[in-house]
Amino acid sequence: MDLIDKKLVSLLQANGKLTMKELSSELGLSITPIYERLRRLERSGIIEGYHASVNHKKAGFGFEVFSSVTLESHKAEFLREFEIEISKFSEVMECFHLAGSFDFLLKVLVKDMEEYAEFVNKKLARLNNIRLVQSMMVLKKIKKTSVLPLIDKVSS
Repeated sequence: MDLIDKKLVSLLQANGKLTMKELSSELGLSITPIYERLRRLERSGIIEGYHASVNHKKAGFGFEVFSSVTLESHKAEFLREFEIEISKFSEVMECFHLAGSFDFLLKVLVKDMEEYAEFVNKKLARLNNIRLVQSMMVLKKIKKTSVLPLIDKVSS
């Protein structure tokens, strides 16, 4: 990625609804090179997609929990089985396989504590190979971003 690509991606991270005309104006290039750069960034996988950012609380998912999961066995087939099964749960927004005190960290969004308890008891705890689930309820979100710092704000 050259500096123009980085500026292009930074503009889209700030506002994914910018038109080709607006991007062209911001970058000082005609629409055709902007379009070609975008397609190249998409094909290379640097730009993975476009989506709307939704406020989960306003959408009815006001209870955010991080659940650490420890498995009984760490054999490859058990790890893969867990990954497949956890991917089916709509309550799980993100799942990370970690090294350290526990095996997986889940970011779970639900309506309330009752719905979380139901998720743990009726879905998560019923998976094979679960040894321990520990829950950490989010009290306050201090920072949330998905914007990568691609360009130095001082030099741009």
